[in-house]
Amino acid sequence: MSAADAESDHHYFQAIEEIFVVLRGSPLLLSPADWQVARRWHRDGIPLDLVRDALRDVFARRKERGAKGKISSLRYCAPAIEAAWAERRELTTPGEGAQAPAFDVEARLRALSAALPAELAGRALLAARVTALTGDPPLVEQALAGLDREMLAAAAAALDGAARSEVAAAVDRTLAGLRSRLPAGELERSRERLTHQVLRQRLDLPVLSLFSPDAES
Repeated sequence: MSAADAESDHHYFQAIEEIFVVLRGSPLLLSPADWQVARRWHRDGIPLDLVRDALRDVFARRKERGAKGKISSLRYCAPAIEAAWAERRELTTPGEGAQAPAFDVEARLRALSAALPAELAGRALLAARVTALTGDPPLVEQALAGLDREMLAAAAAALDGAARSEVAAAVDRTLAGLRSRLPAGELERSRERLTHQVLRQRLDLPVLSLFSPDAES
């Protein structure tokens, strides 16, 4: 597997994890087994828009049933996602290829820009950089991933001492619940992912992705 393929797998999984956590409403680290499921989907060509929509349906149906507890595994959602993919492929004309439906990139970028909270430091500049992106969706998505990392780093740097301590405490609580499941090295590598999740929840930060729920607002 090439470095480019590995990076592409990582971006795909990260996008799914961020969308999953937003729908779940609380921080969570998806497991290595979930990573393997997402990697298989990526290699099978399942588009992110289909994964996002199927995840949304799974969470909505669970809420309608009044089910207790939170979904804690991507594998729980796998049957729904794979069924949706099979259905899309069946409806595709032979030889046409099961591609994601076209969507308005500019409209999604405008929606992401509008979703940035007013109190975010550097909001105006970031909003302008988001809406200025052009090109094919994969290139725009890659650029958004970079802007997303910048946004999270800036948001973390702008926290005062008390807020920084609260974020760190929230991350530590989540990590404590994972100590029996993950080796120490993996726990520390996961700290950044969890910190980003807590920051998003605390500051109402959108996921800067064309496939984010905020991109459809």
